[in-house]
Amino acid sequence: MGDPVGIRELKNKLSAILRRVKNGETVTIKDRDRTIAVIVPAASSESTEILDRLAAAGRLAWSGGKPAGCRQPPRVRGPSVSDAVLEDRR
Repeated sequence: MGDPVGIRELKNKLSAILRRVKNGETVTIKDRDRTIAVIVPAASSESTEILDRLAAAGRLAWSGGKPAGCRQPPRVRGPSVSDAVLEDRR
């Protein structure tokens, strides 16, 4: 495991940090000297253990397939999100 990374550094160097993870490194993310996350390569045994713990705790569920989507998507009334964004840019 390399040196811990702060949130600002993570934001500024995300591509480089993800490249490190892709090359097999585990990266610890810290906020004010407190560990808040650990990024591990997806194919590592550590990532499998983490996913297993999340599933056992009920914080993760996956049936193995693609998301089916909603049978009846919610109806949105009023202006669209794109209209709101355009209005905000004015």
